[in-house]
Amino acid sequence: MMITMMSAPTHPVRSPLVSAIWRQRLFLLLIVACFAVPLALSWWLVGDWRPGGSAQHGELLDPAQPLEDLRFTSPEGQSLNVAAFQGFWVLIHAASAAECPAPCQTALYDMRQVRLALGRDLERVKTLVLLDGSPTDELRQWLAAEHAEMAVGATDAATQNRLNAVFPVPGQAGEWIYLVDPLGNLLMRYPVTVDPSGILKDLKRLLRLSKIG
Repeated sequence: MMITMMSAPTHPVRSPLVSAIWRQRLFLLLIVACFAVPLALSWWLVGDWRPGGSAQHGELLDPAQPLEDLRFTSPEGQSLNVAAFQGFWVLIHAASAAECPAPCQTALYDMRQVRLALGRDLERVKTLVLLDGSPTDELRQWLAAEHAEMAVGATDAATQNRLNAVFPVPGQAGEWIYLVDPLGNLLMRYPVTVDPSGILKDLKRLLRLSKIG
């Protein structure tokens, strides 16, 4: 009687050389991902903020400019600089110490409303009106009544104009709302005629992605 021997099914054996090649390829892909992911995130974050973009958004300053030497005086006479707002996103409008005409009033109102619209994130944002001198009694009273949560600083016109000097097209200081990051860097500006929903959209995105402030 002949007995037929059934051979056990064979499985391919992966050689150590093949395993090593795949490990090298995975390691290479990991290195590429470490560089590509941050770049993609940065592009997504600032892609819509380049000058010439949507009229509803601001003008990005690239690179951002530190403002540690931007000094002003509080209504109580205390000498301050941007470091007083470290850890917060800050919306700034430069205005006259003598009066706040319609464009100025609109800018301050928009800053206030944008901050309030942030809901639970509003504590992460401060607002500052930077005057070119000590405010008149009338202006001081108006600011206290209409914008009690807004910080007030007194400086000079030359200091105000420095906010614009770093942008490609300077313009007048009172024509803009500025955005400063939690590290004290001037990041963006918006014309006072901007649709405030554009500022709100940008801030929401920054607050969502920011690990500071």
